[in-house]
Amino acid sequence: HLLLLYVIFPVFIPAAFPMNGCAACQKCRCIRTSSAFISPRLFHRIEILPPGAHCRQTEIIVTKKDKATVCVTPDARWINKVIVKLQRPSLSTVPTRGREV
Repeated sequence: HLLLLYVIFPVFIPAAFPMNGCAACQKCRCIRTSSAFISPRLFHRIEILPPGAHCRQTEIIVTKKDKATVCVTPDARWINKVIVKLQRPSLSTVPTRGREV
């Protein structure tokens, strides 16, 4: 019976674990989050990671100009205002002909 288990068991292993690793092994990047205000002038980059297989919650990661990274609570009002401002189309600086707007 033991020999039979050695032969059959490896057949079921690939079905149990995908080739790229188990989904439970991939984790959220943010262990702790902060709702403290960070001036957008200090932002170097902002990453918004939607929920997915790697993590069940939205993650907002701010990399500051001094290379420090901060995970921001997605429910913080100030970060939502910053995101809305960043998504607005910027006003064109190209002058219009004949009229000022």
